[in-house]
Amino acid sequence: MAGALAAKRVIPLRARRDEDKEARRRELLDAARALFEATSFAQVKMADVAARTGLAKGTVFLYFPTKEALFLALLDDLLTAWFAKLNGQLSEGGVWTGHQLARTVALSLVGEETFTRLLALAQTVLEQNVTVEQARAFKERVLVSMGTTAALLQQRLPFLTPQTAVQLIRHVHALMTGLRQMADIAPVAREVLTLPHMAPLRVDFTAELTAAITTLLHGLEAR
Repeated sequence: MAGALAAKRVIPLRARRDEDKEARRRELLDAARALFEATSFAQVKMADVAARTGLAKGTVFLYFPTKEALFLALLDDLLTAWFAKLNGQLSEGGVWTGHQLARTVALSLVGEETFTRLLALAQTVLEQNVTVEQARAFKERVLVSMGTTAALLQQRLPFLTPQTAVQLIRHVHALMTGLRQMADIAPVAREVLTLPHMAPLRVDFTAELTAAITTLLHGLEAR
């Protein structure tokens, strides 16, 4: 009887410790996001994240052994949230037009600059300095989300097959990454692009993405 009561007392304490760990992890991710939005990945230092949260630098490394691990975890959260938002939108309605789908995808990214900026760094930067375990967990979650989205895409556009639906997602990823890199330019370049004759070099992320996905869908439908 006494042992059972002791066990009951331990469980809430452990639960609180787990909650505290998750709260601290969330605090670190929020700090990293705020710093990234104010500067760039290259400029953010782990010491800055520690200072913003009031934690010792060593504590930050207990949660995330590298800066890349920290930001891949942030991207993981943002990507999961974006897939959930997009899938919610794709769950509505019957058969769509290609332009309707393209516009929906593009508009789902409005206000998601942090997500698309980090996505553009995933393969070339973030995944270069993380553990196999973290990389696999990230890829597994992406795979599950892609499967759900692919099934919804086939409902909205019946000409898509399971293979072409997944291919569409991969191509949209490539378009998002490329267009974000073109749109996320340095202040000096942004000033140059205000010159009237530089108009052809300006990138409207939403409009360009909508047009590119629409063209891509026309090609898939024509197969």
